Amino acid sequence: MHQSGNRSTSSGRQSRWSVAVAALAVVAMASCADGTSDAGPLDGEDQPNTTVSAQDLLGSDDVAVGDPIKIGLVSDGRTEAFDNTDELRAGEATAAYFNQHQGGVAGRPVEVVTCETGADPAKAADCANRFITEGVVAVTLSQSGFTESIWEPLHASGVPTFFSQASGEKLESDPDSTFMVLNPQAAFFGLPIAVAEADDADKITFVVIDVPQAVEIVEASGDEVMGRAGLDYSVVRVPIGTADMVPQMQQVVAEGADVVQVLGNDAFCIAAFEGLAAVGFEGSITAVNQCITDATREAMPTGLEGINILSSLAIGADDDETFQLYRAVMAEYGHDVEDVDNFTAVGGYAAVAGLLTALQDLEGEVTASTAAAAIKEMPESLYPAGGGVMYQCGGSAVPTSPAVCTNQWLRAVLDAEGHPSTYTVEDSTGLFG
Repeated sequence: MHQSGNRSTSSGRQSRWSVAVAALAVVAMASCADGTSDAGPLDGEDQPNTTVSAQDLLGSDDVAVGDPIKIGLVSDGRTEAFDNTDELRAGEATAAYFNQHQGGVAGRPVEVVTCETGADPAKAADCANRFITEGVVAVTLSQSGFTESIWEPLHASGVPTFFSQASGEKLESDPDSTFMVLNPQAAFFGLPIAVAEADDADKITFVVIDVPQAVEIVEASGDEVMGRAGLDYSVVRVPIGTADMVPQMQQVVAEGADVVQVLGNDAFCIAAFEGLAAVGFEGSITAVNQCITDATREAMPTGLEGINILSSLAIGADDDETFQLYRAVMAEYGHDVEDVDNFTAVGGYAAVAGLLTALQDLEGEVTASTAAAAIKEMPESLYPAGGGVMYQCGGSAVPTSPAVCTNQWLRAVLDAEGHPSTYTVEDSTGLFG
């Protein structure tokens, strides 16, 4: 088993973990808008009925009445580098669906208060303060590089936060009013471990962009997580901007890697994939989803088939009822959504629908306090557009990270064009203490 030097405390590992995820989020922020689409069915027995009509998916009317309750929806929005405003439009359409067909929350209609950070931490904090001023009962988001800037004022004011994807020691350890659906460590460790187990492999090599925070989290947490999985591992650091990774990939092959996990942005991953192909690597390749963008597909039009990526959403899975419902909601209520199959739009839907699903059993007075209590007491539910992933907030998924709501996620396998061809629900329970 690989041993890393200078092992740190749990608190130190979590702190570096939060910075590492934030670093990758910022590096890949513009590419996140590219998304993935054109996916095929779910794998195996998970394929749902494909004959359900849009009206059946939407269900009968259950119209919310009375004074509206407010929830906040935050997005990095539009900047010079990218445009994520479909997140907000899709989120508003989702609330309209819940108001018409799901009785809103506690029978009252939901009003979505939207705010854009502009990829600026000061504006992120301003969004939080605006939500507090306007009296929202909870705040949700799909993705942002500035979650802590949003979270801190809200947490101090007792407003519950429901984040689809987030990380951070303070967020993950809060048992009271913070909820993050997906376990952030799955992106680094869960995927390659699942593939290694499926391949009956012995060793994983992490090819990591040489940003100190990213390298440190793999090395600091690797012994613990990989030890639980019973797998050997190594870490290969590659400097940012390395165009030719053949020497590093020769090292990977020489050291006997069975699975290679690539951690970086799209330009980094392109060089890694090309290097692995050049040295004839015959094992499995896994990657964070930031690796796969339109730029990656253009650079490697025939070289992405069979690569595994972790996904939080079953985008393009036309045979999956959770994605079919998303499409039905957008067709009925999301006429202003510009790119329905883009990750940003589906993410905005999932963020709002995930929060409102968690609040469905709330009765009586609706306040920030009662909303937080209802989320903690929610039953296990299907994650919206999640392809069969189940979530349940309340602290049981990861005992040391009570804010995390599930250890499940989707493993997507890319086709020849670099789009997911199948999705498989995976579960990393037991890997993360």
